[in-house]
Amino acid sequence: MKYCPFCHMGSVITVKIQADLRPYTDRQTIRLCDECEGIWRMDEPVSAQTGSGLHVLAEMLSVPEQTLWDHMEILETRLLKGETIGVFSPSWGVTHDAPEAAERAVQFIEAAGYHVRRGSLWGSADAYRSGSAKARAEEFNALVQDDGVDCLMAAAGGYVTNGMLPFIDFDAYAKNPKPVIGMSDVTALLLALYAKTGVPVYYGPNFVTGFARRSPYREISLQAMLNTVNFEGRYVLQSPCILSAPEHYSDEAIQWDKPLFAEKRIPNRLVTVRGGKAKGRLIGGNFCTLFPLLDTPYMPEIREGDILFLEDTEVWAGFIERCAAWLQQSGIFEKIGGLMIGKHRQFDASGTGKRVYEIFADIIGDADFPILAECDFGHCAPMLTVPIGITAELDADAQTLRLIR
Repeated sequence: MKYCPFCHMGSVITVKIQADLRPYTDRQTIRLCDECEGIWRMDEPVSAQTGSGLHVLAEMLSVPEQTLWDHMEILETRLLKGETIGVFSPSWGVTHDAPEAAERAVQFIEAAGYHVRRGSLWGSADAYRSGSAKARAEEFNALVQDDGVDCLMAAAGGYVTNGMLPFIDFDAYAKNPKPVIGMSDVTALLLALYAKTGVPVYYGPNFVTGFARRSPYREISLQAMLNTVNFEGRYVLQSPCILSAPEHYSDEAIQWDKPLFAEKRIPNRLVTVRGGKAKGRLIGGNFCTLFPLLDTPYMPEIREGDILFLEDTEVWAGFIERCAAWLQQSGIFEKIGGLMIGKHRQFDASGTGKRVYEIFADIIGDADFPILAECDFGHCAPMLTVPIGITAELDADAQTLRLIR
């Protein structure tokens, strides 16, 4: 994967101009940066300017933008079959405690057409964690700097990912960014990477706990992950990435060191708490992990119009009320343009009879933004992948999230 030397952040998308458009140009291959809209001719920079890359290129070729789109072919995306996924262990040493599950995930991903690079802490454990904070950061840093690794995935979550943040080489990541994917406790690393570098990251399945489970949930989670990650290499005119609910889901907690059982197939249903549309930057993750980052240099500022997404697992009603009240009192509900609330596995209503979104609604009151609840990012299966730092449109009435860059 090539990255733009204009902005050092965007991926350079290779497009092939079809023969019937070539009377307008002698170029057969042109590259567009998906971040700063720099335009390339092979490896030689042509221009770098603000605006739609397609619009600028169409002007260069003196053809309508739609005509250009109809005659070009995207040759690269962010994660292609045959590329390598590096697996790191930022917290729990699941590859030590559940080696059979770890290898089952490897076999599934390799059968899907990808290679797996095991990080240096694969198979290691130090009590409740995979290693010291410094060792966990060194494992991540090494995979970032490994040119043979195209994408990084966390093996699992846990409780102590935030401890490794002071040892992360953010400068090295900014110079050689790769998709980083994880969820739950990995929220700490994802938000820190985005806060320090501005490179979008992905709240998606962890490698072992996402792909060691039974079919069809692991297949659905993988395809949803690829749809989102590969959207980074596309423009919306070609293929809008719309995140919508799978037909069934499971809310069971799996003991990964035990034999697998048949998971539930619960009919899925999203809930529109408040209708409407919102367009804004996606920001969020896991409740428990996000809050300790606040007022640290590792938490991105929540800005006006952001779409906030939140989820957690095995929490009780009092915890949700406390978190919602803090968001209200801190003024965050006055800033955001939309709110997405994920499914909460094994939620304890504590005698209230309320769902998570109902507690939020009580605290929020008459705030004027769309709210969509029971969304499929988080600890239930299958899991949709939600990018952090990408602009999207939330349609709470249609119950969809559309990535639009």
